[in-house]
Amino acid sequence: MPNNMSGIAPGALDVDLRTSQPDPYAGHLANANKGGGVISTEDIFNDRGKLLIRKHASIDFVNAQCLLQQRLLKPLEDQVQVKDVLTNENFLAEYSYFFQSNRDIFTASRHLRFTRDFEKLIQGMRLPAVLAQKMTVMKMCLPEQFQKALFSSWLAALIAREMSLDKDDIYAVFIAGLTHDIGFLHISSEIFSKEGEVSVNDWRAIQSHVVIGEMVLKNYHELPESVPRAVFEHHERCDGTGYPAAKDESGLSVLGQIVGMSDAIQALRMGMFAKSGRNLRDTLPFLRLNSHTHFYDTYRAVVGILRKSGLEPTPIAHPQGNAQYVPLLVQRIDCFKQALSSIKKISKALQGIESGPKGRISMRTFSQLLNSIATSGMARDELLGWIKLIDNNIDDSILLEINEIDLMQNELIWQISNAQRTFNAFLERECNVNSQMQSTLRMYSDLLRQSLEKLRQR
Repeated sequence: MPNNMSGIAPGALDVDLRTSQPDPYAGHLANANKGGGVISTEDIFNDRGKLLIRKHASIDFVNAQCLLQQRLLKPLEDQVQVKDVLTNENFLAEYSYFFQSNRDIFTASRHLRFTRDFEKLIQGMRLPAVLAQKMTVMKMCLPEQFQKALFSSWLAALIAREMSLDKDDIYAVFIAGLTHDIGFLHISSEIFSKEGEVSVNDWRAIQSHVVIGEMVLKNYHELPESVPRAVFEHHERCDGTGYPAAKDESGLSVLGQIVGMSDAIQALRMGMFAKSGRNLRDTLPFLRLNSHTHFYDTYRAVVGILRKSGLEPTPIAHPQGNAQYVPLLVQRIDCFKQALSSIKKISKALQGIESGPKGRISMRTFSQLLNSIATSGMARDELLGWIKLIDNNIDDSILLEINEIDLMQNELIWQISNAQRTFNAFLERECNVNSQMQSTLRMYSDLLRQSLEKLRQR
């Protein structure tokens, strides 16, 4: 899941699980009910008082379809029971298996002497029963999200310890990391299964998970008060390019930024890196390009963790031979130059347009993108000249430098994609200019899209 998506105006993601729309959580419960272990604990009524499901009824596919078409009087999760709900002992086993499956994460935890402290956090968890139920459903129905939750909670707690936060904050950020994507259980699974480009409306639905997550967690007064806020803020960024409220540094909490950093690194390590064989240490180039988007103390703590992790950068060979890296990087630099031309034109045009929240977010996003490209040097002739001097005899030291350039280019490609999404959201929902300017802006967007398509080619 993308980690710095912007383009949603403050207040634009208001959601009410009780009345706004049918709750997709019913579909997840039906999938979790294959063993007959999900039942209603009371009569379930719609918002007009009509009885839908009797007490002790199985939430099977038929009943789930009924619930999916109705707005309920009470949140569904408060009216059902799931068998074999995860206990602290179960969570300990899940984390143990997670570490066994990801040896670099296990190595880092052991090298930083965090293993025992983390076990104590798990053993001391005080999850409300309904929240433990929802995490159980996530494990069964959204297993990839569950694994990401395990990673994010581990790293968030480790960052908090590295920052010398007190034990209450370490516990709170651990729970926030574990539950930060709980809102996805209330978003239609059809959105996740779509292939190709995701529409503005679909991105809007996906981004609503932070608001839903905050709403869900606020219901449980046993949780630290800082947990719902951290979940709400984990996609906010210090430079104002995040969502859902586009807050800047002055309005953000430390715990929210820790969870945000953990989630961003999770997207790399558990996504692209899992396929390529890279390890946690290889996220450093990403951090350098995004040092301005998180609290500096959080950024510094993560860099410290990676450098003390006992891990080394991973030299990754090109599948068709390392010599293939050179033409790829040369082609990308040319495409970055083309993209840079379109980005500058869009940025200049946005500065001359009176716009609302989406336009302002888009303007900030393009401004930060220009800064990232300049900082990385990916559009400079000097880098191009160095790459062209590389011969076919690439040793590990050169390969590591090439890998770092490749990683930074991949991150910039994502940032360009994100900037285009925010710009398209502005064009579709807020842009109020004459037809000639509208045509010009869409031409710039098309040119940027073409450059992006070339950049994605390998």
